[in-house]
Amino acid sequence: MTEFSIVTIVKGRRKQLANLLHSIKGSEMLPYDIQIVCMDAPDGIANADGLNVNIHVINDAHELPLAAARNTGISAAKTGKVIFIDVDCIVSPTLFGNMLRELQADNIIAAYPLYLPMVPDTGNYNELKERALTHPDRARISAGTAVPHLQFWSLIFAVQKQTFEEIGGFDESFTGYGAEDTDFAMMFHQAGVKQIFVPDHVLHQYHDKHDPPLNHFDSIIENAARYKQKWGVLPMQKWLKAFEAMGLIKIDQADDIIVKQQPTDSQVKNSVSLYPY
Repeated sequence: MTEFSIVTIVKGRRKQLANLLHSIKGSEMLPYDIQIVCMDAPDGIANADGLNVNIHVINDAHELPLAAARNTGISAAKTGKVIFIDVDCIVSPTLFGNMLRELQADNIIAAYPLYLPMVPDTGNYNELKERALTHPDRARISAGTAVPHLQFWSLIFAVQKQTFEEIGGFDESFTGYGAEDTDFAMMFHQAGVKQIFVPDHVLHQYHDKHDPPLNHFDSIIENAARYKQKWGVLPMQKWLKAFEAMGLIKIDQADDIIVKQQPTDSQVKNSVSLYPY
């Protein structure tokens, strides 16, 4: 039996975490260990009998240190094969086996999301799958063959720990929301690591989503500037163009971002999306 570790990071979302752990317990393969990294106080985490759960608290000045939290989790992982799972996910019973079967030193393995319109009462994948919606863009990604690195998303992926370390991990100079996973994709592409999807799924539990994400305006601007400094191009073009169309920023001829004003409370409120994806 292949030994593997799971890493998930969490802030709030205790019900979603309980549902994730429920689904892991129903998997055909159980992890050797689960590393939960809290970006808040570690209270309120449901008991997970039968699972080797380890809880860490990351102390960081930023309210959402995503890159640092993921690096903390994999550093603590006790095996050489690690599956990163977003706390909003519910995993299929066959997911781990299908991902690990394809995992090699020169690849990263991903899977497909389906979207639930609610936070369910349990994490029973088989009972919930028929209620989930397909992401119109993700469904078009081919399985079983290398796909472009910029289709990477940190929602669900498997990587060998040594490969992760050789890539350099997540760049902790990206703080908060935005671009840290695109930067990681650029890094693994530069290292010659391929991304391959397997035909299996996670269910994404609903949470409010802003489109564009005005609720993360400051960190998106900061991380976009950091990414341009590192890679020479601006990431998150769709969001930045939306910000520009709203008169919040101006992107000059050198692709530098000039902030003209902060989004208003009304703009943030009205940016909540009606879609679960």
